[in-house]
Amino acid sequence: MTLLKMEHFAASFIFMGTFIFGQVGINTANPLGTLHVDGGKNNPTSGAPSSVQLSDDFIVSKTGNVGLGILSPSVKLDISTSGTPSSPLSGIKINDGLQGKNKVLTSDENGVGTWKRQSLELVVGTMGDGYNLHFSYDYNYHQTGSNIVLPPGKWLVTVNLLSVNNTNSVLDADDYVWFRSTFSDSQTFTNKSPDIQGSADKVSGMLQGPVPSGALKYNIANGQLLINNASGINKTYWLVVGNAEVIGTPSSSVYLDRLGGSNWGENMISAVPIQ
Repeated sequence: MTLLKMEHFAASFIFMGTFIFGQVGINTANPLGTLHVDGGKNNPTSGAPSSVQLSDDFIVSKTGNVGLGILSPSVKLDISTSGTPSSPLSGIKINDGLQGKNKVLTSDENGVGTWKRQSLELVVGTMGDGYNLHFSYDYNYHQTGSNIVLPPGKWLVTVNLLSVNNTNSVLDADDYVWFRSTFSDSQTFTNKSPDIQGSADKVSGMLQGPVPSGALKYNIANGQLLINNASGINKTYWLVVGNAEVIGTPSSSVYLDRLGGSNWGENMISAVPIQ
């Protein structure tokens, strides 16, 4: 290789090294990122551009973050449109064939987003056989066979239970039972689930006489509680009833018939996500 060719090769190598390891600017002599494109070619030759000048800029930072209209992107894609609360300016548009008015961008389990109609996600539980809860002091909980399966996240759970005495039972005017319901992590045990948040951890109800022989009396227990499923997988929560208190002296043969069971059309467990 001649001396002239060697000098040319060395100069080319130095130039290529500077190009590869330096900052690249397109339409700007003052690149402020690994790659900086000034779409309007309106940035100053030194110093930081103004917000108006930045509005047409595209920047890739040294950490690989991409900024549109912003000098220092803090996430993988950071978009600033210079909009304000009083004068908002859209910064994203996705035409995937499902776009439409009043739709929201929703992700699947893999984080893939698509447009869907704005609606409330509702999870409905499955009702079991229920439990015959006698009119007597009983501080234990009992399985109803009813449950709800919740995906990971925080859920506002609504419980609706019909309470009715069994047939051929008699209650005096002062005979009264107060019962409670909550959720357990297991169909085998009845301990309250630790996933229930806050002090509002029960849905309670009552039934009071008088009830003459052969008659039925009805009441509705309705309430809500918060469950946080932090397990990372779908989890089943089992409805348990009990923790009962009684006033009066009702017969031990009187009970709430199949409390929390599928036999009563009013019974329902449902949940909506809150985060």
